Amino acid sequence: MGQPDSRAYSQMGGDPGYDEPYSNEAAYQERREPRGPAIDVGKFLGSVAATALVAAIAGWLIAWVVEAAFGRFGHQWANGGNTPTMYAVYGAVAAILAGLLWYLLLVGTANPQQFFSWTVGLLIIAAVALPLLVTVPFLDGLAAAIVHLFIGLPILALTGAFAATLRR
Repeated sequence: MGQPDSRAYSQMGGDPGYDEPYSNEAAYQERREPRGPAIDVGKFLGSVAATALVAAIAGWLIAWVVEAAFGRFGHQWANGGNTPTMYAVYGAVAAILAGLLWYLLLVGTANPQQFFSWTVGLLIIAAVALPLLVTVPFLDGLAAAIVHLFIGLPILALTGAFAATLRR
C-alpha cells in the first residue's frame, strides 16, 4: 500500500526541495547573542580605572590643601589620623565600588543610570553630613565634609558620563 497520489504531498522527485530533506540547514542556524549586558568591557574597565585615578587625585589634593590650610593657621586638622594618601586610596576604592554598583544596576534594573545617580547622590549626602554631625570641632568636621564632597562628585559625574557611552 503506497501513499495516494496527491499534489499536496508530492513525493515524485520533481522539486529539489523534496530530494534533500534539509537542503539549506545552515540558513536555519540560530544566531547566538553574547551573554550579559551589551557593553564594551574594555572601555568599561578603562573608564572605571580612569575614574578611580581622578577620585584618588581629587581626594589627595583636597586633603592636602585642607591640611595645609589648617597648618597655616597653627591648627591641627582632627581628621582621625588620615593622611592625604589615605584619602586618595579612599577615593580610588569608592570609584571602583561605584563602577561595580553601576554594572550590577545595569544587569538588574531597567534604568541603571537613574538608580545609580540617586544611590550615589544619597551616599554623597551621607558622607558630607556625617562628619558635620559627629566631629566635635565643627571646623574640622566641615573640612572633612568638603574632602568627602570633592571625592564623591567626580565619581558621580564621571561614572554617569562614561556609562552613557559604553553600549555595544
